[in-house]
Amino acid sequence: MQSDVISRPESRSPILWWICLAGVALVALTALRSLPQIADLLVDADGDDQMRLVEVRDWLAGQSWFDTHQYRVLPPDGISMHWSRYVDAGIATVLLAASTMLAAPQAELATVILWPSLLACGMVLLHAHGANRLLGPAGALGAPAVFLSWSKLGGEFVPPRIDHHNVQMLCGTALFYLSVVPGRARLAGAIAGVVTAFSLAVGLEMLPYLATIWGLMALRHAFGEDRTGDWLLGFGAAITPAAPLLMAGQTPMADWGVGHCDVLAPPVLTLGAVGVVATLVPVLAERVISSPVSRIVTMVVITCVGLWLASPLLVPCLAGPYSNLPPAVRKIIETNVVEALPASKLVWSNPALLARVLLPPVVIATLAVAAFWRLRKRLSPMQAKALLQAFVVVGVGLGFALAQIRAANLMTPAVPLLGGFLVWAFTLIPRASLWRIPAVLVLLLALPAVVEHGAKALPGRSVAGGGKGVSGPGTEPLQTCRTEPAMAEIASLPKSLIFSTLNLGPTILAYTPHSVTSATYHRSPDAIWNGLGAFETLDALHQALVRSGADYLVLCVGGAVEQANPDIRALMSGSPPGWLVDVTAGRTLVRVFQVGKASLPRAGATP
Repeated sequence: MQSDVISRPESRSPILWWICLAGVALVALTALRSLPQIADLLVDADGDDQMRLVEVRDWLAGQSWFDTHQYRVLPPDGISMHWSRYVDAGIATVLLAASTMLAAPQAELATVILWPSLLACGMVLLHAHGANRLLGPAGALGAPAVFLSWSKLGGEFVPPRIDHHNVQMLCGTALFYLSVVPGRARLAGAIAGVVTAFSLAVGLEMLPYLATIWGLMALRHAFGEDRTGDWLLGFGAAITPAAPLLMAGQTPMADWGVGHCDVLAPPVLTLGAVGVVATLVPVLAERVISSPVSRIVTMVVITCVGLWLASPLLVPCLAGPYSNLPPAVRKIIETNVVEALPASKLVWSNPALLARVLLPPVVIATLAVAAFWRLRKRLSPMQAKALLQAFVVVGVGLGFALAQIRAANLMTPAVPLLGGFLVWAFTLIPRASLWRIPAVLVLLLALPAVVEHGAKALPGRSVAGGGKGVSGPGTEPLQTCRTEPAMAEIASLPKSLIFSTLNLGPTILAYTPHSVTSATYHRSPDAIWNGLGAFETLDALHQALVRSGADYLVLCVGGAVEQANPDIRALMSGSPPGWLVDVTAGRTLVRVFQVGKASLPRAGATP
């Protein structure tokens, strides 16, 4: 009954600001706690964070804004990177400000603390204010609590995470609340259009999520929800110019017409144009196209015709970013790069990582579905729509994550709101009810940090931030060389081209003057193959050294990849082939072999 519906509990009391202040204080505390160990955290960070720092350095040192090649990977041509300069600009702004007060090394360390911390503060404010508009102070408390306690989500916003995923999550969260909170619909839609375009300019990983929110808004309009037409008008009017302008702002003019499938380029622009036309025609002609069925049919027909007309641009992108790679390199990515693995493989090889990423949202969403059903008659229409949208987003993200674990990012904008809803639902239990005690226990047990703590009992190795960690041969590495002492041993070599395993490539770039032959970026199959495939056999290593022109082979003593092959272990134990000369000398953390280039092309693979 209508009388049972709880009015919107939005609060503008000081409670909200105390919640925001507490959240920001926790972010600051995390930053301060990382300060004494930030040097160690950075050297052992995800390779993407280190590569991002190298990219920022290169740009500030004079490399063109429009040139994102990494020339120290497989020089002299380097490798093509598909990263956005807009993220580089934000990090560089913080770095330049820090450089006015600190020496260059300290300024970089300060930057890798400040940049993710600033983004984390933005997430706290977004979740607190957005959930408050929907669920009041209880929601404003619960949503940031989930964000801060889930290592998959909050872990993307802690030092030294300077990769682009946190920026995309921030944009996705802003879009989510812009689509569900009340307000000036056209303005909210316009801001959402710009945010969506910017997210696409940063990277395409969140594309399925962005399309889901856009599609849900179109469906809400189809069923006659008030003001959604205005939202779609603002969205279409903003994203139409913003997307191509953002593309032009970071893409060389010569590449404006190139159909890249992994960045904001003509294929994605065309897909967006189809979406704008398909969703705005029912809005502009709503007096003629008035029923839900006719609106949905109109959108489907326009979408199908648009996709057919755009098929020459879109079809080449259907196979994904790895389609142009050789089968052997694709196999390396699909079996060794952690973030690209499906749940079906992780459940056996790394159940701890799978549980850390997927259990918290599954637990929270399951409890939220039960609470939603129990309270469905007491929810306001705005609350019900926001929660239903959150359920759809989590379902879409979970489906993609089962195929590739890194797609868990797709559901991160919605999960905190569901956590806030659970806290709000708890406040509806009468104070005298005996159900309050078990409900408190359920809320505490559902906290992501608690769920993840239980998952620690499972076997497997957790990868910080869900990055591009390379899976080992089934056990923890005996030793890691992503340390400052190991990098110092490598840096002591004459400036040269270093052949190493995949995980060491970005670290060597960041901590030494050397160039490298390996990095995990799909536009360069050679850089991927050199880091893993080349270490499968001595013959493969021999051929890769010939092709790369490397000066030195550097192996980590006790490293996972090095220990996986008996031939490589034998090489490190003192049995190198004739085309390698052991120059390790006094180094203890790495084994170094100078490549005998004169004899290498004629040598065989047998020691």
